[in-house]
Amino acid sequence: MEKRSSKLKGMILAILGGVFWGASGVVAEYLMTTKHVSASWLVAVKMIVAGFLILMYQMGKGNKDSLSPLKNKTELIQLIIFSVLGVLGLQYSFFKAIQVSNAATATILQYLSPILLVVYFIIEKKELPNKSSVVSIVLSLLGTFLLVTKGNLNELAMSPNGLFWGLLSAFLGAFYIIQPRKLMAKYGTTLIIGWGMLIGGVSFQVYQPIWQDVPTFTPGVSLGILVIVIIGTVFSYICLLKSTEYIPPQFSSLLTSFEPLSSALFSVLFLGLVLKPIEIVSMLLIIFAVFLLSRCDIS
Repeated sequence: MEKRSSKLKGMILAILGGVFWGASGVVAEYLMTTKHVSASWLVAVKMIVAGFLILMYQMGKGNKDSLSPLKNKTELIQLIIFSVLGVLGLQYSFFKAIQVSNAATATILQYLSPILLVVYFIIEKKELPNKSSVVSIVLSLLGTFLLVTKGNLNELAMSPNGLFWGLLSAFLGAFYIIQPRKLMAKYGTTLIIGWGMLIGGVSFQVYQPIWQDVPTFTPGVSLGILVIVIIGTVFSYICLLKSTEYIPPQFSSLLTSFEPLSSALFSVLFLGLVLKPIEIVSMLLIIFAVFLLSRCDIS
């Protein structure tokens, strides 16, 4: 009974993590398209505040080695690369994809990251992929093709700009997982993510100072920013992290398929997005591909 209860708790946490992240994308779309909040400003604020809060959470748990990743020159360089390309690159490209397309499309394109991870690990191990991996890759490519063409071979059904930023977020999402593996193994995931967000957010000030392009803080804008930073970033991350204490990480990642589903659902309910049947099919193909992928050993 206790084992079943722990598994249920892990499943709920993983689902909540995915739903929180999916909802934050929809809120970001609302702020950018309706309230004219700059994507760059939103990313800058989100990363600095979320990074600070995650580090405070880590230190509050009694971690006395919070500054350790900054003391070794080689590790610091690796951390900076992760912060700028992995964390900042992923966040910025994802929000730009939302800005030039919509939250549902951006989320489903970013959800291609696990497929790219499979390809990377196949190349790294120099092994032929198993049948499930091949089917996953084919399904994901088919789903992406349908999503960007709507079945019309003569033209893209979404802007090249939206496709570029969406696919870039998928590639950087894969980089986000691959590049910091050694750092996370040594110092823990929470600490490296916290520093990654804070360093990435601070470095982004060169391009987007948080005191420029400041939006008008109406109650709706303020609430939206809080949802993105607290619920969509801090809570989402902590939920996903805590879920791995009760269920295997592979199972946890499977349940994050609620991320694109929740993003599409919230977009339909609150932003008036109308999904065509072929768009629904394309999204389900990509989600099923990742479901199938979760049964493969890619690590």
